[in-house]
Amino acid sequence: MTSSALPFSVYLISSVHESSRKQHVAGLLQTFPTTIQVEAIYPSYTRIPFLSALKAQSKLRAGRSLRDGEIGLILTSRNIWRDILKKAKTDEEHFLILESDSKLINAAMLEEKFLTATRAYDMFFWGAWFGHLRLLRSKRKPLGDMHFFGEPLINSVACTYGYSINRKAASRLLKATGKIAHPVDEFKKYLKPGELRLGAVVPELVSVHDVASTIRPNSIALFEKIWIFVLDIRNHFLSLMN
Repeated sequence: MTSSALPFSVYLISSVHESSRKQHVAGLLQTFPTTIQVEAIYPSYTRIPFLSALKAQSKLRAGRSLRDGEIGLILTSRNIWRDILKKAKTDEEHFLILESDSKLINAAMLEEKFLTATRAYDMFFWGAWFGHLRLLRSKRKPLGDMHFFGEPLINSVACTYGYSINRKAASRLLKATGKIAHPVDEFKKYLKPGELRLGAVVPELVSVHDVASTIRPNSIALFEKIWIFVLDIRNHFLSLMN
């Protein structure tokens, strides 16, 4: 267990309906005892007005209809971002957001380096894209214990299982997702270059627990792994050029 007097606030998205993740969530809460639990919005359990219309609009704007779980995650995330705008005391203060399948690789280092790592950024990824995030070579700096931090290649940024944001990022993300189109983690599709100062750490300090996704069907898992492999090779070379 880390210190009870954390230098940052933690939000954890989970649900009473995720019975298979109950033990894992309990472990996350034990590590960060002051965590604020946020009930995940599931359209199958919570009525969402105009759900069919939201799906239709997302297809018009992005080329495909968002899944129920993807819409639920957008709405849940927006609730957290609104709460951050109410609670943030300074522009620099970061809030860590985790999900029920988040896996803490090194909680002690995350706590120790949190302020140092996030100081120059509006949004910081403690883990992203299942460990395939790439830092721009020219922005890469040592963080300690064989870890590095800096500006990520935006093409390699995805997933929301371990990130932190400040007040500015919360405000911008709320504005960007005001009209539902893309999944909430496809940041490059709704954040303009330079709009937010993005940071990340590699290797990641927050990963994802090996449990079934509540958003993506398992049938596409193999295709995703192959596609990620191909994109990872491309991103490796792109990161070396910047």
